[in-house]
Amino acid sequence: MQAVIIAGGKGTRLRPLTYGCPKPMLPLLDRPFLEWMIERCRTAGITDILLNVHYQAQQVQSYFEDGDRFGVKIRYIEESTPLDTAGAIKLAEPYFTGESLLVFNADILTDLDLQAVIKFHRDRGAAATLTLTRVSDLTPFGLVELGDDSQVLAFREKPTPEQAVVFMEKGIDTINAGTYVLEPRIFDSYVVGEPLSFERVVFPGVLEQGYKMMGFIWDGYWLDLGTPEKYCQAHQDILEGRMPYDLAATATSPAPGVWVARTATVDPAARLIAPCYVGDRAAVGTDAHIPANTVVGANSIVNRPISAGIYSQGSILI
Repeated sequence: MQAVIIAGGKGTRLRPLTYGCPKPMLPLLDRPFLEWMIERCRTAGITDILLNVHYQAQQVQSYFEDGDRFGVKIRYIEESTPLDTAGAIKLAEPYFTGESLLVFNADILTDLDLQAVIKFHRDRGAAATLTLTRVSDLTPFGLVELGDDSQVLAFREKPTPEQAVVFMEKGIDTINAGTYVLEPRIFDSYVVGEPLSFERVVFPGVLEQGYKMMGFIWDGYWLDLGTPEKYCQAHQDILEGRMPYDLAATATSPAPGVWVARTATVDPAARLIAPCYVGDRAAVGTDAHIPANTVVGANSIVNRPISAGIYSQGSILI
């Protein structure tokens, strides 16, 4: 199986954080989010990765190179102009081996069991499997309607509040969760180099062509990182244990819920209140007070009480 990660977007909803950094390279507890995604692929046994890039592509390429130091093989699919979500996949077609494709949007934080969704797809002989999640407020999202056998029946536009009530009563409450298992043949009829949307063209086309499309519902953790508020929430959810994340891979814990990167220095007199995180090469001084739910980013210097929040790399609070 091959993985395809769609990571070329500008991240406009995350501005100003993405003015100088591509969205998938924003740090999640000091590791680029994209590094976490690649590690997930490797852990699931998928080491052939096609990585779509566009906005500030050089940052991504210079960091990951050919993927060797991450235990994978990475090949880059660079868009000269944005081709929408599925257009980027079609551009990668020369690298397809004929195996199934595990496709990710590079802005979704989830504990989705990748092996489970791959098995589900294979066992049902699907041409496409969409992972879905349930939400309490349907109005911001397009909906995916399933039959009793988990086969996708239809796609619904974003509902009005009144329509949302009706859909909820009918049990139509699942949305696209941004991870797919796809057979390469579903792209055969499309033209390379032209914009192509999964939601508006490819997925409806799968149904129209009579291919089998399944929906895999995941009731675990799921978060779209597309706004600064959600980006902050992701860190808090990790610190509070709602989202599994291997903090021990990059940090030690001198006290329960307090995580300090191995290259950071913390004065014994400093007060660190769990849960919190101190990043790479950060220095926390004698007079520092780090409250709960705080992330001190890499290269920061802190020597006074601070308010809870995320502190960017290189900040100095004296």
